[in-house]
Amino acid sequence: MSTVKKSKKNLKFTSIAWMLGIMLTVAVILINVAVSFFDIKLDMTPNKLYTLNENSTEYLNNLDKEVEIYLLMELDEIKNSQDADEMMAFTTMMEEYDSFEKVTLIDIDPDTNPDIVNKLNPDGYLNISSGDIIVKCGENVRKVPASEMYMYNYSYDDDGNATAESAYFQGENLVSGAIKSVVENITPSVYFLTGHGEKAVDEYYTNFKKNLKNVNYAVKELNLSSESAVPEDAAIIIAAAPQTDITTDEKEKLDVYLDNGGNLSLLMSPNQSNEDYENLIEIMHEFCLGMDYNKITETDESRHISGDNSTILVELYNLNEEEESGSTGLEGLVSDDLNLDSEKLTDLTSTLIEEMSSFIPYMPASRSFFNYNGDNYASLNICPLIKTYDTAESIQYGGNEETEFMMNPPFYLSAYSEDPTRNNAKLVLMGNAEFIDDEHLAEGLTIVPLNLYLTTISWMADSNIDMNIPAREKTYDYMTLESKEDTNFIIGIMVAAPVVVALAGVLIWLKRRNS
Repeated sequence: MSTVKKSKKNLKFTSIAWMLGIMLTVAVILINVAVSFFDIKLDMTPNKLYTLNENSTEYLNNLDKEVEIYLLMELDEIKNSQDADEMMAFTTMMEEYDSFEKVTLIDIDPDTNPDIVNKLNPDGYLNISSGDIIVKCGENVRKVPASEMYMYNYSYDDDGNATAESAYFQGENLVSGAIKSVVENITPSVYFLTGHGEKAVDEYYTNFKKNLKNVNYAVKELNLSSESAVPEDAAIIIAAAPQTDITTDEKEKLDVYLDNGGNLSLLMSPNQSNEDYENLIEIMHEFCLGMDYNKITETDESRHISGDNSTILVELYNLNEEEESGSTGLEGLVSDDLNLDSEKLTDLTSTLIEEMSSFIPYMPASRSFFNYNGDNYASLNICPLIKTYDTAESIQYGGNEETEFMMNPPFYLSAYSEDPTRNNAKLVLMGNAEFIDDEHLAEGLTIVPLNLYLTTISWMADSNIDMNIPAREKTYDYMTLESKEDTNFIIGIMVAAPVVVALAGVLIWLKRRNS
């Protein structure tokens, strides 16, 4: 009799266990179906990597104007790519923007939708690339480069090789800032440096000033010696043909500005003065670029203006051709033992080369630039912009120092350097300032360098509105194992322990079943 009771009791417990197991399985299935159907997402990251900051949500909830966000790449293509996990913060952010009433996300393939791209960028100054984001409100347009979505911190070994130690997603601050910029028609300011013999904007650069205003930039002058810091609205600072060096105090102010992601453009016309530009050169060296005290002339009479061998025929540097040829594209500008990852570079010239093929590019008397082998070279993105033909030559011109670099043609009359470790601070060097003055623009010989320079302005100055949204580190849970013994122990805990528990459960079940 007691055996029958025990059997009934065991059957009762077994039935209850099966029912609970079935109910749990059904509940898990239903929860998964519901989460999938209603697209429910929970951001469990400690720094809310996949959630818009309250500064963004508050601003977007109060929008009273329609905003269009053009993603120049199909969102599904990113989600299905090999980098889908790495790009999850980006794709989630774009979908969250699209959820707001006044915001419309339009993701397109720029190669198959050229009409839309041309409508967004009719003058070509934005230098649009695949993956970029274009934010539009009414007639106001701002570009957020794809390359600036993430910021990396690097460490260096004894050979100068860089390793990314950490990655920070800063795309939300840039995109929300661009939205605020187009909605409120906030105009970035371009400051022309004064106090060092530079040419006055309103006297020499009136047409260039009009060009800047036509593409939504305010133009102002800045005397750093009388300011405590670079103004907060400075999108870019231009030094146009300074005759003397900046002071140490001014350099410190510029360094703070650059550390915060500032943009500096130095137009260094040849100068017969014996003074060296020590502080300006030091800034260049921080970006691993250097400048010669020289003037470039042309020995081939067919490649310079009649009677003026220093106003010479030049070429825009073609990054695409160098990539196809397998070259780093920096021969003559950088040392042969240094390599450059061309995939990280922003191509500022190929579109102009195609669209302005009917124009002959000339540059007035210019000096040349070269690579400076600094300790931080591996973390920088450096690229030439303008180069001479092989028939050009270099003549010593001004300065107390001999030419620093063994010059061989072609010479590089312009280059840029971008430093991701300084919040994507950018430096653009031009070997001449007169190519944008009223006299040369009226002649029409420098129209190609002018358009190139406007492209660099757009590249440097766009998307600078700070929404005070901090960059968020891509954090991962990981375990460091110091030895093989530790590894075996962890494997035992993670693999063997569950197996032991499962076997114990089976044994207990068998014992109870037969009892």
